[in-house]
Amino acid sequence: MSTRTALIVIGRYKEEWKSLSATQQINFIERVGKTAVASGLEPVTGYRLTATPGTFIEVWESSSQESVGRAVKDLTAMGYTRFVDARWMIGEREDGDVE
Repeated sequence: MSTRTALIVIGRYKEEWKSLSATQQINFIERVGKTAVASGLEPVTGYRLTATPGTFIEVWESSSQESVGRAVKDLTAMGYTRFVDARWMIGEREDGDVE
């Protein structure tokens, strides 16, 4: 069996996020997705955490740990942490595990 590596992001939008227009926010989120995919990640799931407005959880997966590390580096370089207070967690599972 092969191993899947996950990047799990628990984030909270910072005050700087509110200074962006709705269009800028949409563009930023699109850039995040494109950056993650270009780094070798695939989106798995994401949730807005309604009990704590402005927070979210996202799970991205890849077949290699290197692409997860690259994604964190690329997201940081694009300014992700300017707008999001993020906790980056890395996990693994055997491909074929029951979800």
